[in-house]
Amino acid sequence: MQMTRIFIRDEHHCGQRDTEAEDYVKQFETPVLFGRTHEIGLLNQAWVDSQSRLFLLHGETGIGKTALLHKWLHTLQKKHWHDAETVFVWSFYPPDLTQPLQDPVEEFFRYALHWFGGEAATRCPNLLQGEYLARLVNAHHALLVLDGLETLQYTKGSSENQIGDPRLKVLLERLAAQNPGLCVVIGRQPLEGNFSAAGVKRHALEKLPVDAAAECLMHKGVQADSEKLRQMAVDYGQNPLTLNLLGGYLSVWHAGDWQRMDQIPVLMDQQAEGRQARRILVANATELHGKPSEAILYLLSLLYRPVHWDTLEALLSRERGWSLPPIFKRPPQDNYTSLITGFLRLSQRKRYLAILQLRELGLLELSGRCFWLPSWVREAYQRQFKYDWPVAWSQTNAHLMRYHATLTPDTEALAKITPLIDTQPVITPTPEFNAASVYTPNIDLAWLNTITPALTAALPPATAHHLATDPEPVAISVFDPVTLQRADLDKMTALMAQLKHYQNALHTLQIRTQKYQKQVRQFDQVARQTPSFRSGRIAREALPP
Repeated sequence: MQMTRIFIRDEHHCGQRDTEAEDYVKQFETPVLFGRTHEIGLLNQAWVDSQSRLFLLHGETGIGKTALLHKWLHTLQKKHWHDAETVFVWSFYPPDLTQPLQDPVEEFFRYALHWFGGEAATRCPNLLQGEYLARLVNAHHALLVLDGLETLQYTKGSSENQIGDPRLKVLLERLAAQNPGLCVVIGRQPLEGNFSAAGVKRHALEKLPVDAAAECLMHKGVQADSEKLRQMAVDYGQNPLTLNLLGGYLSVWHAGDWQRMDQIPVLMDQQAEGRQARRILVANATELHGKPSEAILYLLSLLYRPVHWDTLEALLSRERGWSLPPIFKRPPQDNYTSLITGFLRLSQRKRYLAILQLRELGLLELSGRCFWLPSWVREAYQRQFKYDWPVAWSQTNAHLMRYHATLTPDTEALAKITPLIDTQPVITPTPEFNAASVYTPNIDLAWLNTITPALTAALPPATAHHLATDPEPVAISVFDPVTLQRADLDKMTALMAQLKHYQNALHTLQIRTQKYQKQVRQFDQVARQTPSFRSGRIAREALPP
């Protein structure tokens, strides 16, 4: 049995990996995911449905799009990838200073064309790369996954939410019109374009159901009853990233005690998106102030791509210009040397333990020896680094620029990848028809005609009659078959999803109602205990009837 070939370029690998699908799953544990059973079913249905060619998934920051993708890939692996010939997963990142500068779309087409068509395909002219890659993908029953397309979409104007690069735009339009496999596109905003509506499925990833959000907090170690966990999930927006930050904060700093949530500050800024997450980030910043792991968050906030542990060691090495001040000499405050000193003095084991603590807090994602910051965490620490430590921010960028200047393009990267055309099974052509090779029995027809009357006379009359006449057909009642169209299944799925949405909304309303009723009872109790309320009641009782 031929193994499914898979190509991975995402944060779980800090680069490109050409490996078999089974090895990919064995290297990394299955991600923990809550409340996404319906979305997993939609992706499975789109993969097995021959009419689905393009699946567009979008959702806000921190909603769990990439985690859903990885969980689905693990699910497909357990089902032997549903006879997929190849799986190609690619994540788009903005350029940063830890890798040679290159166009993200140009990098994608260079690897994709080499993977599907070999070295000859990489010589395709730029303007024809989208059309040519679509033809190469159509030659296979392939699963093509593109993550992080929000960095390539227009943010305003008449072309809002459309892809700016014409090559990638043509590729998706051709795959939407004809594709024996499936192309899954993931981004923050709904992707717009001239796609064939018949083969395109769209789905907006929304916040977690209340029960799933409460289960997520319980998994992070928050100690509270189920009703309190549901109320906490509703108060913090049922966003997976926010709940991960909340559970990590309570679990690491307060042993999971939910009553210590009063130490999380309230923010009065005008930006509503991500406000709950920023509250927890401020609380974590208070606990991490002056600790060695704080410097790593500042450094990683300037990097957009996943970082390998070896790259971090190279950035922190003394050869790169990081000088340790004397132990008994206090360095200036606004200087990155003073911020990084604590982490540089740690042993390699203690450095890794500090990274693990940041992962428990939800401030850092770790897979193998690669780590990166979630979007909201990176943006918050980048902003704080720039405005609170302007000199250190400038020095760090200068160090990164010097490190970037020493990098050389990896010209041998494509040579390490074996294209699909080199691993296809050799098909032996079917030999042409030869009349001499077909066996023809030699039958004496004259002798057969001489014995036929004798055989007919020897048979009984009833048997001869039945042989001479054709049997009468037996009437069989035929019932109309019950058919179920694809449209009926889609309507049933939509109704079930809508019913689930109404159930979650009703549950949320019940929780909020109980919370407001409790507050009203508290206010009434406080009002009855105030002197003004008592004096007014006594005065009313003293009035004559």
